[in-house]
Amino acid sequence: MKNTPLKQHGFTLIEVMIVVAVIGVLAAIAYPSYIDQIAKGKRTECRAGAMQAMQQQERYFSQMNRYIEVASDATNPAVKVFSGDNLNASACTISSDLCEDDAAGNARTAAQCIEVRATIRGTDPKKISYLYLTSEGQRGCKVGSARTTTEKACW
Repeated sequence: MKNTPLKQHGFTLIEVMIVVAVIGVLAAIAYPSYIDQIAKGKRTECRAGAMQAMQQQERYFSQMNRYIEVASDATNPAVKVFSGDNLNASACTISSDLCEDDAAGNARTAAQCIEVRATIRGTDPKKISYLYLTSEGQRGCKVGSARTTTEKACW
């Protein structure tokens, strides 16, 4: 009787470790891109929500001849206060406040200007706190502690 060695089936430990290392490298490359795309989607939802709230503000203005201030935690607002279908699933909360003082330092009234602000929920890789849009057509965002009107940075 001949003794023939049995063929072993399977992978060696080295082969498994190489596969694990390759998967780790691919995950390290893909994860930051994934996070950026999720944040980009949130910002897009917030922009759409801010635009919708501004349209509601303009409709209110055409009926009442003034804009309305709405806090993001209002219970029965005249203007939408979240970006998605419901508050729990939305990417941001939306509030409306009077615009900042004009260049001469005069305070603005509700009949002159309103700023719609979409505050992003969660963290953002670009460190954007909120996006804003005014009834005068200005738009921008707050990055860190400074407001910017650079459209590429946020819009």
